Amino acid sequence: MRAELLLTGGTGFIGYYLAHALAAEGRPFAALVRPGSATGTLSELGEWCTLVEGDLTDPESLLDALDGITTVIHAAACVSYQPGDADHMLRVNGEGTANLVNMMLEAGSERLVYLSSVAALNRIDGGQVTKVTDRWPLEEPNTAYARSKFAAEREVWRGQAEGLSVAAVYPSTVLGAGDWKGGNTPALWRRAGTGSRIYPLGTAGFVDVRDVARGVITLLDRRVDRDRMLLSADNLSWKDLLTAISASVDGAPPTYGMPAWQSALLWPVEHLRAKLAGTPPLITRATHQQLQARFAYDGSDYPALTGRSYVPISRTVSETGRAFQLSRKMGDNLPPTYLPLLS
Repeated sequence: MRAELLLTGGTGFIGYYLAHALAAEGRPFAALVRPGSATGTLSELGEWCTLVEGDLTDPESLLDALDGITTVIHAAACVSYQPGDADHMLRVNGEGTANLVNMMLEAGSERLVYLSSVAALNRIDGGQVTKVTDRWPLEEPNTAYARSKFAAEREVWRGQAEGLSVAAVYPSTVLGAGDWKGGNTPALWRRAGTGSRIYPLGTAGFVDVRDVARGVITLLDRRVDRDRMLLSADNLSWKDLLTAISASVDGAPPTYGMPAWQSALLWPVEHLRAKLAGTPPLITRATHQQLQARFAYDGSDYPALTGRSYVPISRTVSETGRAFQLSRKMGDNLPPTYLPLLS
């Protein structure tokens, strides 16, 4: 069957749930995949998913992939807090989104639904609760990831000014099961399983990955130009979240709260140690800034627009813990496991 919808980022953490939610609802789509990437979770969707090769950094490949496409869900992004990845993130997230917008305009595609981030909003450490109306940071974002997402944000709305119909969702920290060995939030359960006892003193917003998928599809169906939605089920301290995660995998709770001044002193030392050892640093300036910050978000858009409640974070943590325990029983290599889709 012919697909008029293209999904980018379908092989990623959030992309897995987006792709499977689309297929479960009987929506045929094409998935943009880089040559040589692992596509097993997309191939299992059968006729609902057509794989098309392309790369956000290769505009000509995007033009080919957009043939016959009217709508794009842009969920592809590079997420990293390693200092050596800053240029790559800007190239993929910022320049890659610019390429996609340009080629959509060239191909005559009509609508772009963009998976943004609260990192692109005007959030202030220790300030008021951030709302979806808090657009455009008044200060330079404090991490390379946030700067790259802000660069992408500008390109998306530039595309809207040039004729695309645009909608955007802004999730806070996204929780759920997936690739336990990767760098996304499923790794929190892996670390809890090793008995990590340290927690940062910051606070953040959290949302179930399945609510993110539902939020994106909601904006897809509303077809409202300039539609925007902030997704955040709850604001929690990292201590409370990590304590709950530890309990979900029968691990010992974290007991030492590392103050900001200490992680500020440690990250330069850890950077030097990692450089000498040839391994990625465990603490970076970006992780220090992100995890010690005190952010809070107003996620009331989602229930107001959908009429549905968020999945409680306690349920997300518990279900993800069970998925991790299943993976651990399957072998030391921790194969990916996933949460069931929401009805």
